[in-house]
Amino acid sequence: MKTIAFIPIRNGSKGIPGKNIRPLGGKQLVCWTIDTLLLLSGIDQIWVSTDSEEAIGLLKSRYGNKIGVFHRNPKNAGDHSPVIEAVIELINALQVPGDSKFILAQATSPFTTVEDFSKLLECIHNEEADSYISCQRVKKFTWSEDGKPLNYDMNTKPMRQDYPGILLETGAFYASSVNAILQSGQLLSGRIKVIETGLGTSIDIDEEKDWIDAEHYIQDNGLQ
Repeated sequence: MKTIAFIPIRNGSKGIPGKNIRPLGGKQLVCWTIDTLLLLSGIDQIWVSTDSEEAIGLLKSRYGNKIGVFHRNPKNAGDHSPVIEAVIELINALQVPGDSKFILAQATSPFTTVEDFSKLLECIHNEEADSYISCQRVKKFTWSEDGKPLNYDMNTKPMRQDYPGILLETGAFYASSVNAILQSGQLLSGRIKVIETGLGTSIDIDEEKDWIDAEHYIQDNGLQ
């Protein structure tokens, strides 16, 4: 059984043009996730899928044969293309064995740590579920647009220190078996386990303000 990590990146991006190969804290955005994955011993292959010739040149020059670079079909790289299409494209093209474990890691979550991924790999190794999703615990109270609390009762509002919080999907990573992905057509299916990740995964870079937050995070945590 192999464990494959997959990072899909697109040439186009409306929020931040060319963001995946734009330098952040001294290296291109996509390289943050790749460099972290390369530190892990439980991953057999790392693949990046892209329709950007510039990104392909950059990745081959920087990493050589340490990672695989897949030429993504432009039809699976549009603004409205579901990421599952890029996943299935790669699986079929490489004829990945069905019992392989497949991790989708996002370049837009550059501060996912070795510890975060290690938690995931341990759960995969122990076969604790069929699929896995990264979430962050947040102690916030949510409200509806019509002025109603969604996660507590007005008459019995808990003290913050006693409130367990809610789990927010970070988008940092998803994992499942190749067979499950092909059969369901989804990244998640069957028994799903939440992997709680660290503070850095709260930053998901989609707009320019997210990029500014990322730069501040690097400075505040001495990551340069």
